Amino acid sequence: MSAGSRSQGLKALELKHVYRTGDDDLFHDFYRCVLSEAVRYDRAVGFFSSSILAANLGGLGSLIKSNGLMRLIIGHPLARDEFEAIRYAVTSPTELSQQYTNTLLDWIQAEKNVTSKRLELLAILIASGRLEIKFAFRKAGMYHEKIGIIHDNQGDVVVFQGSANETPSGMFEHLNAESISVYKSWEPELYNAYGDTYYQGFERLWNGEQKNTFVVDIGSEFYSEVSKYVENSPHLQKLSLLDIDGIEEQISQYELEQSNITSKIEPHVPEFLNGHKFNIKEHQRHALKKWRANEYKGILKLATGSGKTITSIYGAVKVYESLKQQNRGLCLVIAVPYIELASQWVENLLDFGISSHKCYNNKKSWLPNLQESIATFNAGLKDFISIVVVNRTLVSNHFQQILSTINPKSMMFVGDECHNHGSNNINKLLPSVDFRMGLSATPFRSDDDEIDSMFPNISKENLVSYYGDVVAEYGLGDAIHDEILTPYDYHLVPVYLNDEEQRSFEELSEKISSIITKSGGHLSKDDKEKLTIFCGQRSRLLGSASDKLTKLGELSSKIPESMRNLTLFYAGEGKPFQPDENSHDCKVIDQVSDVLYKNGWKTSQFTSAINSTERKRVMEAFKDKAINALVAMKVLDEGIDVPACQTAVILSSTRNPRQYVQRRGRVLRRFPNKRKAIIYDFMVLPNSDFEQPASKKLIYAEMERVNDFLLLADNKLQVEKQLEQLGLYYDI
Repeated sequence: MSAGSRSQGLKALELKHVYRTGDDDLFHDFYRCVLSEAVRYDRAVGFFSSSILAANLGGLGSLIKSNGLMRLIIGHPLARDEFEAIRYAVTSPTELSQQYTNTLLDWIQAEKNVTSKRLELLAILIASGRLEIKFAFRKAGMYHEKIGIIHDNQGDVVVFQGSANETPSGMFEHLNAESISVYKSWEPELYNAYGDTYYQGFERLWNGEQKNTFVVDIGSEFYSEVSKYVENSPHLQKLSLLDIDGIEEQISQYELEQSNITSKIEPHVPEFLNGHKFNIKEHQRHALKKWRANEYKGILKLATGSGKTITSIYGAVKVYESLKQQNRGLCLVIAVPYIELASQWVENLLDFGISSHKCYNNKKSWLPNLQESIATFNAGLKDFISIVVVNRTLVSNHFQQILSTINPKSMMFVGDECHNHGSNNINKLLPSVDFRMGLSATPFRSDDDEIDSMFPNISKENLVSYYGDVVAEYGLGDAIHDEILTPYDYHLVPVYLNDEEQRSFEELSEKISSIITKSGGHLSKDDKEKLTIFCGQRSRLLGSASDKLTKLGELSSKIPESMRNLTLFYAGEGKPFQPDENSHDCKVIDQVSDVLYKNGWKTSQFTSAINSTERKRVMEAFKDKAINALVAMKVLDEGIDVPACQTAVILSSTRNPRQYVQRRGRVLRRFPNKRKAIIYDFMVLPNSDFEQPASKKLIYAEMERVNDFLLLADNKLQVEKQLEQLGLYYDI
């Protein structure tokens, strides 16, 4: 449409629903013509260039003439010259606006090419109030969403979403394959289903109400620091704010401000969750009913991935609503084992309108705010507080002192992975409150090996004493049947001990058996110490059997590149066992990583040895498929949510069923386009005589896990035949 033609509105444009490079000219067929009808334009992108404004000045004519407004959110800092142009516009707005507005209208009328004057154009739009820009950032990773919203003077709206940035390469240079989906307000079915979601999302983002994403003005000091960092990093591949020295404190301040905004919202059950209409599932409703019937106490034994977190938050909201009717408040305390798991809880709670105090990391970052919030709660000026705390902080003196100031009748305590609360040291410090809920797929510790049965099961006694009995169960089979979890194929990888490993295994087994037999069931302190040493050595021996690396090499080389992404490798702990303990071999996890590297895999280790910042970076790379796989030992066993993961390779397992149950559940979580999970299990076998006593015990222990996995596997018959060929299945 030329500058002098009459606007007919967006409806008259006969827009398609999808535009793709190769089939369409994104700039001329879509972008320029819709903007020619715009009186308001909202845009959120990863990258922006003022060149696109200059190239599309004619299209922006309608917006400029009507004194309309363009609101722009960017995820990557502007070029230095653009930033300086904006800074000048902000410091001299009146002068610029008066001097250049007429010039701007002349350019539009003459349909002049103003590419060389892009900085002047940018400054004029800012100074005249026609363009506002904000910078969006995330604590980990870059803001990279691409949304556009156009209003015309007829009251109609077009929302578009797709891969194109607000740059020449995104719109008309066609350096990349780009596509745009279009939603029109006059087509309510599609618009209400998709377009309105993006529309509301932009408004939340602009107003600073989007969880885990923050926005600041371009003129802010924070933005200036980020801009300088990018300018001084010419080889920067991907923007990560956590790489900038001293930036975390400022991010924490923005998190606090966002928390203050969301704290004004009462806890509530959301209408939508993860883009879908939310209804609590039947097994979750049943679990909460049993918990309430047990006087709001009990352990929910729900399969990994079946929604324990959502169940408990829903239950907490219902408790809050009930107490509120009695003019009482609720302090919700959620205790978890790891910081990564705590962060996941914080995100899930936000979906229910709950902003939480994050009691982990440096206490200076959370203690003063928590103390102030509890004082307000105790004074009756606030009726709800949520606290997410890691177990290490939970047992600290300063946190215990804080808990002691809260009325126990107004507190609900949720122990996630509550089996960690069974020891005397932590159990005695759990708050004596009216509402208690334990969450675990495997609440009671099973024998780590055959000697654990020699000790009293204090852990189970403590858990039942505090939380109460298991009041609801929902197993893995139930979850797969109900399509809550993904079905799986199970593949056995037999691994044989070599002669030296077999001798060491038999010697250690004999030492263990001898101590147990001689003790007569009454182990001395010295006996317990020796057993701990010998059992640890035997466990390391099995975890580092040399044949595992050989079989791993064979397996990893056969998996095609198209099937490598989103894989978890579970390696043994520590260094390989050596009888003389003088070996200088590298750790098992390093050996596993080396084998994968040689076979062309891109992996990162995910262990407790790396700091939280690095963990976030590694997890982002895994989810973005920048790497194929994570190599871990234990840190992924409990709670950390990686639903996209579709393959698990278990090179090492303890004899504790809890570990392999958690690991299996980790890979069975539902995810779009994930139809089936794959599990490879390395089964350790003796190298010769299966009838030797120590060998029989080894086979029995391994078969206990295999049978558990086999029970629910889709390819059960295939694995049974393999076991029969190995001479195992019918002998056990």
